[in-house]
Amino acid sequence: MRQPRFELSLDILRHNVRAWLGYLAGRELWAVVKSDAYGLGLGRVAPVCIEAGAQRLCVVDMSEALELRALGITAPIVHVWATPADELEQAVRNDVIVTIEDVGVAKDLSRIAVSMGKIAVAHVAVETGTGWSGIPSSRGAAFANAVNALPGVRWEGAWTHIASREQMLAQLDQFYTAVDAMRAHGLPVPMDHVAATAPTLWGVGGQAARIGVGLYGGHPGATVRGLPLRTAVSLHATVLYTKQFEQATSLGYGGASIAKPGECIVTLRLGYADGLPRSLAVGGQIIVSGERCPIVGAIGMNFTMIRVPYGVTVRQGDEALVLGDAPGVALDEVAGRAGTIPHQLITSLSALSARPSV
Repeated sequence: MRQPRFELSLDILRHNVRAWLGYLAGRELWAVVKSDAYGLGLGRVAPVCIEAGAQRLCVVDMSEALELRALGITAPIVHVWATPADELEQAVRNDVIVTIEDVGVAKDLSRIAVSMGKIAVAHVAVETGTGWSGIPSSRGAAFANAVNALPGVRWEGAWTHIASREQMLAQLDQFYTAVDAMRAHGLPVPMDHVAATAPTLWGVGGQAARIGVGLYGGHPGATVRGLPLRTAVSLHATVLYTKQFEQATSLGYGGASIAKPGECIVTLRLGYADGLPRSLAVGGQIIVSGERCPIVGAIGMNFTMIRVPYGVTVRQGDEALVLGDAPGVALDEVAGRAGTIPHQLITSLSALSARPSV
């Protein structure tokens, strides 16, 4: 029995990187490859992004930065999280750009860099409304006064996370208040990077944009002209059998859906154990034999059923497209119908790509 297949198209990934570069019109594109590139493989995704024109890579775990260096990637890597003190030495040795939010850690960084005879590149995280990391926005001047004379450190940039479109303007005001205060008190931070995928589409500026889910075709919460993204991931499922019912029959657990007499119902080898959201049982659709077919019945652990239109022929062993670069099953469409975000959809399904095919 052939298991579901979740795949990444490197050609479409390249296309999306180049589409973003055109959209950014001179701003730098930093490819966010955290969490093993959303589970799609750091060693596959990062080199393609750099080859296609991304200027930097962003990670959350220092281990991923070290893996990238071990792979021979020399492009700048930004640790987009407050770098722990016990990881500073590895970061400086491997030319990883660190994030600082604490004066004591800044002093540790200075000491380590001087002892190695190197200049450490550092960015400052500013807390503006997520609670994750960063100096309080009101402490820009105090932080700058405490660290601006430290030797061995080049303060290259500052950044924050945008929590939502509703909070965006207030967060930007806090962020640039802190940045202006740092610059006024001797900390240059010439580069600011605030926008991830969605805030970039909402119009947030800065010298660079941190693009993560947008690499794979996601543009959550925005419809944008002039950005021809394509869905770079695909999910295929095999048809196990087809059945034409002679009488009304309940379908799946709970019996919420009914097959009418004469209807053709197809069962696919795909379920929530494979990462398919159960919420797609309402409103979800799948392409088979070139037709969009609605999901019917509850999604089971291993099986999903779809209703096939009259006159459409589907055979055992055929493949169905559940997610892919086609109208109706594009990344944002499927995530929206599932009531989730494209980021979670990809990371939930990405475990399939590690399974051996049988």
